[in-house]
Amino acid sequence: MLQLKDSVKTNFKSTELEPSTAKNDFFYPSPVHGTKGSSVNLSCNYLELTTDKSKGVFHYEVRFFPPVDSVHLRLKFLNDHNDKLGGTKTFDGNTLYLPILLPNQMTVFVSKVENVELQIRILFKKKEALANCTHLYNVLFDRVMKTLNYVKFDRKQFDPSRPKIIPLAKLEVWPGYVTAVDEHEGGLMLCCDVSHRILCQKTVLEMLVDIYKQNAHQYQECAKKTLIGNIVLTRYNNRTYKINEICFDQSPKSEFLAKTGATSYIEYYKQYHNINIIDINQPLLLSIKKSRTSIEDNESIQFCLIPELCYLTGLRDDIRSDHKLMREIATFTRVSPNQRQLALNKFYDNVSKTTAARDILNSWGLSLNKNLNKLKGRQMDAEPIYFFKTSVSAGKNAEFSKHAVSNEMLEVIHLNKWIIIHLRNDTPAATNLLDNMKQCCKSLGMNVAKPTMISLECDRADAYIQALRRNIAIDSQIVVCICHNSRDDRYSVVKKICCSELPIPSQHLWHQ
Repeated sequence: MLQLKDSVKTNFKSTELEPSTAKNDFFYPSPVHGTKGSSVNLSCNYLELTTDKSKGVFHYEVRFFPPVDSVHLRLKFLNDHNDKLGGTKTFDGNTLYLPILLPNQMTVFVSKVENVELQIRILFKKKEALANCTHLYNVLFDRVMKTLNYVKFDRKQFDPSRPKIIPLAKLEVWPGYVTAVDEHEGGLMLCCDVSHRILCQKTVLEMLVDIYKQNAHQYQECAKKTLIGNIVLTRYNNRTYKINEICFDQSPKSEFLAKTGATSYIEYYKQYHNINIIDINQPLLLSIKKSRTSIEDNESIQFCLIPELCYLTGLRDDIRSDHKLMREIATFTRVSPNQRQLALNKFYDNVSKTTAARDILNSWGLSLNKNLNKLKGRQMDAEPIYFFKTSVSAGKNAEFSKHAVSNEMLEVIHLNKWIIIHLRNDTPAATNLLDNMKQCCKSLGMNVAKPTMISLECDRADAYIQALRRNIAIDSQIVVCICHNSRDDRYSVVKKICCSELPIPSQHLWHQ
């Protein structure tokens, strides 16, 4: 075992706390600073949010007399008096949040609905504490991102106007941000981090054509395996959809019921998006999203998408397995601290120079400040790494791997009793593993005894379960399983046995 001597010992210099530090029954300790290493100036990826003292988040309860059941109608009737509420609000049908305090404890508006007077009673409840407003402020920044024309993937927002192209792989890398508002010791802060999204320049239709050329007999099965579960982007509206199914029995010629009546997808895209669909025989992609406006949780909305207009996003398995391509992608996605700071400055400029974005924040009494949070940190000196017979410096980058594989360990645990489980056909692979382990561990000062070799006739999960239960003893140190592939069911049962039923360290290896 390697031992990092005194690596986490830090000398602290502190002053005794005096009773005068207690103010208004609160205790304020003196700041404590370390002395080891050297002092450095740091900045973090937080932007300060200042709040207008004259504004806040005021909580109101809204009631209708006579009662109105429809949330849609409640929103409509309250919107009729929007100018009297200041023009800015958040309303879910019962609870109303305003950035201003209304003059009266109870405010009553009257609307005429089919010759019947409808009373809208707005009762002030409380002014929300800052810690309870972070969800609302995060929603506001989602609206800010929409004004900047960013595209949302999960919680992250990406800028489609600044793509970085990888021409040989026909990929685009979109830069973006992930933001979160929260209350910290320094006040209200916006955490803003850099993110990236991969977008394929080939349409889904082109991918379907490639799949058909490679395997025409199993075209539908291969297409479903490749596409279902992935996220696609439609560039005509910059929206994202998850592919739930491929409808091979439908095409752009198929009709659906629109607001104006039955129409085909060809006519719909021509009328509403001015897009001419070229391949009229391609299948449709089905995406199912939960309805946000529906009271029932199970109700969903189905979207039928045209593959010709969809682009796959994210890292697919074939991209991940291409190490050369992944290294090229990493040149865009791995950013240095200076690049992060430039990206943060770019985000601030985008928000501050966009009138609509500023107005969204100002309406709730918020403003974004550019001053990055400046911190004092300490840079530790390079630590020595102690082996049995020598010691080396970890260096500036804490990189000592070449020494770790060629020096005897400070404390050695010899491998005396262990188990290898393998298929009968994998006996050469098990023998090869044992020989390599003995050779590599020799330089580390570690003895590797001959293990208990268990040879299985079949690759079923129950065969591994029986072998484990029969051979694991109290003094067994580790179990190694060698398999042909990485099947999840077999891996799960082996880990369940070795983690809970018969606790022992285990290693799952597979080869082709």
